[in-house]
Amino acid sequence: MFYLDTDQLLNITISFLLPFFRVGAFLMALPLFGSRLVSVQVRILFAFVISIAITPIVDIPSFDPISVAFIPLIAEQLLAGFVMGFVITILFQAFSLAGQLAAMKAGLGFAMSNDPANGVTVATMGQYFLSMVGLAFVGTNGHHVMFEFIVESFDYWPIGSGFALERLWDVVQLGGWMFEKALLIVLPLTVAVLIMNVSFGVVAKASPQLNIFALGFPVILLFSLLFFWMMLGDFLDIYRLFFEDIIVWMKVKWGISFNG
Repeated sequence: MFYLDTDQLLNITISFLLPFFRVGAFLMALPLFGSRLVSVQVRILFAFVISIAITPIVDIPSFDPISVAFIPLIAEQLLAGFVMGFVITILFQAFSLAGQLAAMKAGLGFAMSNDPANGVTVATMGQYFLSMVGLAFVGTNGHHVMFEFIVESFDYWPIGSGFALERLWDVVQLGGWMFEKALLIVLPLTVAVLIMNVSFGVVAKASPQLNIFALGFPVILLFSLLFFWMMLGDFLDIYRLFFEDIIVWMKVKWGISFNG
């Protein structure tokens, strides 16, 4: 006859709760899954199912669950899950930032739209880039890699190992990576618009009677739209390159290994 005493039931519950807190925080911080478009109930259901699947393979340190020592373990799992999800958010925000910078250079900064996922108002081109990277993320099975990421995290970041400040500093340094990649995306457009502005300036100096501003704005706008259209052909390759950079960063900085 199957029988569970109180101690066994308590140990099973604790073995499930600690991974559940980490997975739940990871899904809350992960792009797409953590947006306002996905209800909290759905995210909790995903975290519940994933935690049940990985609980048998997760090593739980021995401790007294009914003690104050359990609180730091919960905080550690929440912080670990949030940090790992934030790493992928930086990848998405690199494209969003690139879209907003491109909109400012193209004279489309006045075109603003509401971001329903984050509840903020951003440039329309930034929202467009963010939607494109979301489609690329799902279309290339990036969400499968993220599930592997959270499962492997219990090996290189075991429960009870504490939170090293080096990991937090590594994530802070990713901010520089985000600005670098965003500038690389928008750099061709920036150089082209600069050349066009210089050319219009020369024309305006040579012929002051011409209303060069009325001519230059629509020309730059049409050229920028043509640039965005041409960029669509290489968008997926750019995304894959940046995604591979993030994977390499995880392998080098955190020692995680991916099979997918």
